[in-house]
Amino acid sequence: MTPRPVGREAKKHETRRALGFAAQELAVQRGLHGFVVEDVTAEAGVSRRTFFNYFTRKEEAVVAVGGFVFEDGMALLRERPADEPVFESLRAVATLISTAENRELITRSMTLGREYPELVPYELANREHMVTAAHEALAERLTSDQCSGFYSLALVHATFAVLAAAFGCAALTPGSDVEGFIDEAFHYLRTGFDPTTSG
Repeated sequence: MTPRPVGREAKKHETRRALGFAAQELAVQRGLHGFVVEDVTAEAGVSRRTFFNYFTRKEEAVVAVGGFVFEDGMALLRERPADEPVFESLRAVATLISTAENRELITRSMTLGREYPELVPYELANREHMVTAAHEALAERLTSDQCSGFYSLALVHATFAVLAAAFGCAALTPGSDVEGFIDEAFHYLRTGFDPTTSG
């Protein structure tokens, strides 16, 4: 189990998040080309040198926010009871990710990605990191006689896909309840996408 950061590591954790949130907020307010690294550091209250301890450039910081939501989800996954069915654990993570605050952060990240194609390489790298970390976290919960490494990796990719579909449908359906779409998504995962079964 990976513990939550404490002491010096907790400070580094907070600084990285402060920089990411500041970068995303500036991108939303001014546009991606309307600010520089020094603006981010001024908002976060740290030096330019500190910024480059965490990110290589402002674009990387802008897309990092989606990863923060994911990191919280992985921390929760590792805290779930060891004997809890894996789908129940993943559903709990989805509940955390789908809070109003987190949905807003994810929506902002998605909107910025559509508006600025130059963010795409950083988003792809961020997603690859998330998939790898989720695979490792899930594998910790599964014994070798329960499933193969491929099973946990396939489950991670499937979960990412159905959550993206749930958020996408909710965004396209004004007044809809994203939790309902997530429930349906996990129902399909449990039943092997059998459309004849009811949720």
